[in-house]
Amino acid sequence: MAAAASPAVIARILKKKEQEKKHKQHQHHHHHHRHSHHDKRRGSHQGTSSAPHKAGDHSRDASPKVSPGASPKSSPKKSHAKTNGSEEQANAHVVIVGGGYAGIAIARKLQGKINFTLIDPKEYFHHHIGALRSAVRTDFAKKTFIPYDATFGKRFKQGRVKDVNTSDRTIILETGETMSYTHLVLATGCTGPFPGRVDDTITAEEAISRYNNLAEQIETADKIVIVGGGVAGIELTGEILSAHKNKNVTVIHAHQHLINDDVLPGMRTKLQEKLARYGVTFILDERVKNLEEVATSVSKPTTVKTDAGTEVSADLVIRCTGVKPNTAVFANNLGGKLDDSGRIKVNELFEVTGLEHVYAIGGCNDVAEVKMPRHSTAQGELLADNIGRKLDHKEMKPHTQGQLMMEISLGPNSGVSQVKGLILGSFLTKYRKSKDLFVHRFWKKVMKQEVPH
Repeated sequence: MAAAASPAVIARILKKKEQEKKHKQHQHHHHHHRHSHHDKRRGSHQGTSSAPHKAGDHSRDASPKVSPGASPKSSPKKSHAKTNGSEEQANAHVVIVGGGYAGIAIARKLQGKINFTLIDPKEYFHHHIGALRSAVRTDFAKKTFIPYDATFGKRFKQGRVKDVNTSDRTIILETGETMSYTHLVLATGCTGPFPGRVDDTITAEEAISRYNNLAEQIETADKIVIVGGGVAGIELTGEILSAHKNKNVTVIHAHQHLINDDVLPGMRTKLQEKLARYGVTFILDERVKNLEEVATSVSKPTTVKTDAGTEVSADLVIRCTGVKPNTAVFANNLGGKLDDSGRIKVNELFEVTGLEHVYAIGGCNDVAEVKMPRHSTAQGELLADNIGRKLDHKEMKPHTQGQLMMEISLGPNSGVSQVKGLILGSFLTKYRKSKDLFVHRFWKKVMKQEVPH
């Protein structure tokens, strides 16, 4: 095995290479001064050009352009590569489909650097980390709907994507309008039942009204059944009991353990113990068999029945049965790129399998990590950096997974966290998440807007 070179040896090698590089550059500059100077000036003005361009003209495989006044033979290879990269940077158009946590993360990182269009059916970003508190406290829902246009201006387009044509790099909206892209980012996230998610066909005012209506029904109901013991079901239970301590709440979960298998057993135990103090009843490893027949999120006396024969009477049933990838629209042209669960297959660079300049990030891709806002945000920010690297002809950085960090709120003053294998209680969880559920962070730091009062 060869011995490692000392720092001094490495320094000498680097210094020698730098001297050789400068010598070559000096010779190149002396021989092609006129043409290199012209190319450099042309490259410096690319960012202000407003001339129309075709989406495919500036891809990595496009034929290189030669500056006026420079012959192809005499144009220095190094200077030419720099000009080509500058042209791609200036003429890039990143189309982002979906304005959830991943979508706004990449849009904010690209903003002011690379041209993009963010497309979403809604006129607002739904900060659904705060959705379950919105279902209990009537003053909270308005803080979870953040308008896109105030942050992104003309870079935001409200619309629904109908199809994708990867051969000519266009997306088609329901209106029939087409939009060209140089890079396409699919960030459509997941869909799920209210109150954890909202239907993307309703306005912010309608959604807020629906949350406030549910909060009023929770206040008047005596016996509440929550179907689903994942993060949403547990957080909603905590929110209800933090505001209404005497409610009779039953959680029915189809699996043997609460939350999921990614959290440590100690976290599940601590959550269950905290909620048990409020008298919560847990029915585990039983599936509700009449859920489609039961009215949910509406006060109505009913009986919930499980596949094990258990029957629970309720005044109000709330569905928290998890989410699924929002990728149905891509089944036509990307059908072969979806796995069995409907998630889009990607590599470690978030590139969709077998396609160039098409990426998928966040809840809609098949990256094997817990689907949560923190991970979606990290994926969006990394892809923004990588698109910049790609346009500059630099190597892209692969996605790597760290240790799971999860914070589960049980109302404004309680919760449990798992951080680097440690289980933390209410004191730290309150200040990290529970107190305001990151509302101020997303309004002020991320979206650069003021929080409504």
